[in-house]
Amino acid sequence: MRIFYYLLHFLCYVTFILPATCILVDADRCTKRYGRCKRDCLESEKQIDICSSPRKICCTERLYEEDYIF
Repeated sequence: MRIFYYLLHFLCYVTFILPATCILVDADRCTKRYGRCKRDCLESEKQIDICSSPRKICCTERLYEEDYIF
């Protein structure tokens, strides 16, 4: 019975939580959203997605209306 409990939690995590938190995009889709795939975003940039290449994230420039966290 305990195995089904863990299996249910794992399936819920994979089905609902994981896709909502990290979406893998290819480099072309990142470029279409005016971003670039790179390892770290600069302070003037923000992370919008996770690239499909290893350890790279899609970064785009922040808009002037967005507040920086100090």
